[in-house]
Amino acid sequence: METIQNNLEKFRWTGLGDSFIALGNVLQQEREMSAEQIELQAREVYGNVYQQVCRFCSKVRWCWGEEHTYTLEELHRVCDVLSLQGLCKESAFSNKFQGRCVRSRQMELALFHQITRNYEQTQIQKYYAENKEAIAQQFILLGEQMKLMRNTDAKANLHTERLAVGYASSKKEHISGDSWDVIDLQDGRLVQILCDGMGSGTLAMEQSNTAVQLLKSLLAGGLSIRLSLTMMNTVLALQYNEQRFSTADVAVWNLNRGKIELYKYGAAPSFVRNGQQICTYVSESLPIGILPRVEGTLAEHAIQQGDLLIMMSDGLYELTSNQFRWEDIIRCMPTANPQLMAEYLLAIATSRSRGNQKLAEQNEEQVQEADDMTILVSRLV
Repeated sequence: METIQNNLEKFRWTGLGDSFIALGNVLQQEREMSAEQIELQAREVYGNVYQQVCRFCSKVRWCWGEEHTYTLEELHRVCDVLSLQGLCKESAFSNKFQGRCVRSRQMELALFHQITRNYEQTQIQKYYAENKEAIAQQFILLGEQMKLMRNTDAKANLHTERLAVGYASSKKEHISGDSWDVIDLQDGRLVQILCDGMGSGTLAMEQSNTAVQLLKSLLAGGLSIRLSLTMMNTVLALQYNEQRFSTADVAVWNLNRGKIELYKYGAAPSFVRNGQQICTYVSESLPIGILPRVEGTLAEHAIQQGDLLIMMSDGLYELTSNQFRWEDIIRCMPTANPQLMAEYLLAIATSRSRGNQKLAEQNEEQVQEADDMTILVSRLV
């Protein structure tokens, strides 16, 4: 008996070692700005200059309309000059541009202010990067030290419960920014996680998927759910310099204690259905990755026979209105099959989203594109 316990203890230390190495590897990943991000940064700079200098100028429609291309080309050239030389007595703008614009000096000052601000932000990011590398090395060395205790013959022969999970999703772009997974901790606890990355597309998917994989690795290493979530948030805040974030909706099915523990970080409400009774659990915390330290919202629900847990991303929940409540829809669902229920709820959400877009078009209002939509419906089998 003592030998089995010793082997299991070494097995746990090996898992912890892998977890810390995974944390270090995530922090060491280089994040170069994509062409899309560079373009967005330039648009922000020019947009701020427009608001500060050009917005109320009598020539604004001409400069930013007919001559839009020339104006942007000149602004781009002047940004390069100011970045290299700074402000000088002689204007960085061409004589042609100065002859057209009576506010060229104001524009130059506004551009220089934007460039200075971006430089300061770059220095802050450099500071983050240097500290991130040091922390990454510490994680990796600690993980390797833990793995020295590895015993490859150690085996855990544990009873595994299974969770039936229905899944349905639709994406705004070619890649969904939502990620999810189910983790069997093999100790009577089953963990499911749904993350909604900031925005949509590749960048959103990258962060939400990183959050899911990190949590899986930390939990598999034997860390507690609270510590795993705290470390996951800290790593993501360092990795993305607090500029991007992801919601995290985590449900721990604790079969030993007969309850579900819900940890929510900026996530959409979750619903537990038992017969006709619906319990709603909301988040009152910030998403993960937005600050180095974030306290999640914790709720507990005693498990009863036939309970269904419904988790959804913001793209679905934001369709809620006075005439449309998810609690009412879920209560009246004609099936308790998780997969059928997930598909049915997504179909309702898609139909309502299209209806909202059509109504906006009829009222000549701005049409808002549907966000990524993901829904999970789970039940023990």
